[in-house]
Amino acid sequence: MDHIEQKINKLLSKMTIKEKIGQCHMIEPFFLFEKLNKLEKEPYTDLLDERFLDKLLNEYQIGFLLFGGISSLGNDEAKMWASFIKKINQYNQTTRLNIPLFFGVDAVHGANFIKGTTYFSHNLGVVSTWNLDLAKEYAAIVGKELETLGININFAPGVDVARDQRWGRVYESLGEDPFLASKMSEALVLGMQDNGEVAACAKHYLGYGEASNGMDRTPADISERNIWETHIPPFQAAINSGVKAIMVSGGDVNGTPMTANKKLLTDVLRNKLGFKGIVLSDWDDVLRLYKNHHIACTKKEAIMKAFNAGLDLNMMVADVETLEIMEQLVNEKKISLERLDEAVTRVLRVKCELGMFEKDEIDVEKAIEFSGNPQSKRIAKQVSLESMTLLKNENNLLPLAKTIKSILVTGKTASSKNRLCGGWTLGWDIAKEEDLDFLTILESLHNKLPNCKITYAKDINELEALNIEKEQFDICISIVGETPHSEWLGDSFDLAIEQEELDLLKAANQTNIPQVMVSVIGRPVNMLWPQEHLSSIVWAYLPGSEGADAITDVLFGDYNPSGKFAVTFPRDGNQIPIVYNARKYTGGEIFTRYEPLYPFGYGLSYTEFEYSNLHAKDQIHLDDDCIVTVEVKNIGKYEGEEVVQLYLEDKYASVTRPLKSLKGFKKIHLKPNESKVVTITLNKDDLSLFNENLEWVEENRKIEIQIKSVKKILEII
Repeated sequence: MDHIEQKINKLLSKMTIKEKIGQCHMIEPFFLFEKLNKLEKEPYTDLLDERFLDKLLNEYQIGFLLFGGISSLGNDEAKMWASFIKKINQYNQTTRLNIPLFFGVDAVHGANFIKGTTYFSHNLGVVSTWNLDLAKEYAAIVGKELETLGININFAPGVDVARDQRWGRVYESLGEDPFLASKMSEALVLGMQDNGEVAACAKHYLGYGEASNGMDRTPADISERNIWETHIPPFQAAINSGVKAIMVSGGDVNGTPMTANKKLLTDVLRNKLGFKGIVLSDWDDVLRLYKNHHIACTKKEAIMKAFNAGLDLNMMVADVETLEIMEQLVNEKKISLERLDEAVTRVLRVKCELGMFEKDEIDVEKAIEFSGNPQSKRIAKQVSLESMTLLKNENNLLPLAKTIKSILVTGKTASSKNRLCGGWTLGWDIAKEEDLDFLTILESLHNKLPNCKITYAKDINELEALNIEKEQFDICISIVGETPHSEWLGDSFDLAIEQEELDLLKAANQTNIPQVMVSVIGRPVNMLWPQEHLSSIVWAYLPGSEGADAITDVLFGDYNPSGKFAVTFPRDGNQIPIVYNARKYTGGEIFTRYEPLYPFGYGLSYTEFEYSNLHAKDQIHLDDDCIVTVEVKNIGKYEGEEVVQLYLEDKYASVTRPLKSLKGFKKIHLKPNESKVVTITLNKDDLSLFNENLEWVEENRKIEIQIKSVKKILEII
């Protein structure tokens, strides 16, 4: 037995039932403060009132404090947060056993609850870089910043596979492909946990991105095959990378809410996938088993079902009655002491592994210095740059010349900072403009072109008031965005661009000035009209606080866009469901053919790449690796980056297979007229499949290797 297990056993032997239960529950102190203050004859002065902390840590004996999307602390700067957490830690030393506290946040695109820090691109932008090293570097910076603040568990990364473009959380996902999502999941977990002092939390287990109606937190009816082929891989990758926590989805899978799904929480997650860390619920989701899912007649039954299914930590928010109910359940042996000890052991083990029992006090000055540091800004800009995806560039309108004399800029997103960041920025959904301190796109344009006349029309009224003549402007840059949103607030039935945004885009087009559309939208929307009517389109996702300069760098050729879509763009909402790797079918109907507006993996460049000389063996034996090489040449006039994507198509197999599957990729940089031979090795896992009995096997069969337009048949014998 190692020293950590000895320490845990020693602690367990000293702990009361109440202390154990406290370790298994998360409280949001802001919510609890408001709730209790309504009942107190003498209200607490603030969250650091010792009477409040005494109730929280000594009476309730809580071991985990989370800060939700609407938590706000004074000026919300790093100094305020680090000082606040430091004082709570100091008070916690007065508790009987002095077990260190978990502090958890949703730092989903940087330390996004801190004012003045760096806000990164959201997940879909990160994954669209197809740059695993950059993703890992980004996550490591975030983990380090959280550590300086005293945060030791991050409710990120979201590793959901998004299979329905209507879902409001597509921008938080890792796209529609399980292979790409798995590689990104691995990079993000390794980066986040790089310093060994912050736990990453992969979420939302399981099937969250494939609700049957496309809406958030709604039921998912998905087959066992789909679970294993599509939704488990990024969680398996996170587990293999040592992720210390997994958050459970708030939806249900095949009729059983995930928070009470023993099959998926215990049989699969623990026994088959080998997860050793802590499993925690999302916001109030144990209570929702009773109030929303109606699979429990009482709150007590809901708590019993969740913990007996395998939940370790209940995000109960402020419902402290849960603690008393849990104690009753243990005393009545409806939750066994062994199950409680198992959950507590997992919590304590992670606290030990993070070195929390030996950790020094928070250095507030270090937190101030690290917040929004130059390295984080550099990495954030690079993520934004590499995510930029060029959709159309008719007659090579882009890049624009820096000698341009006059520009018309349209759209309120051009002067907005919160639209660059999207949801989960200084709050749950929409940040206040005055709380954000970085450049807007309009300001970045003025900085890049100080001698250019830039005219701005925020809306149609301002555009019409200009009485524009075509000759007045060399170019029109239309910035099209969306109102920041989170979770179900972003669900979309029709994938429509916001009407005000589309109307202005069309009105600007009527001026007949050459027009470039820059989309600051985090997820797929209906782009049919822009694709048919505009000359050039750049997709910027939700690029964060360094996004403005990244956008102008791309527009004016300081960076050649290399982003590739990680999700399919349907022609419109009627084409859903549509994913590039749907299972093969025999029908040819419009609703089953893969004919999207923009396919998975799509993205243009200012230069052009030519593929040739695809080489691999004609035959390999079972268990052998397959080494694939292809030559890529830059035949254009700009240097640029290209994402070499390798797909497999089974010509036959024992079960129906996807139309094609991504199984390898590499990002390369080429100067004009430069060639590189790219090597991608396919191992046994890349060539295996789930057979009829859902056994992971490699079969004798023929497979077509596809890289861009070059193909090769491989036979496994």
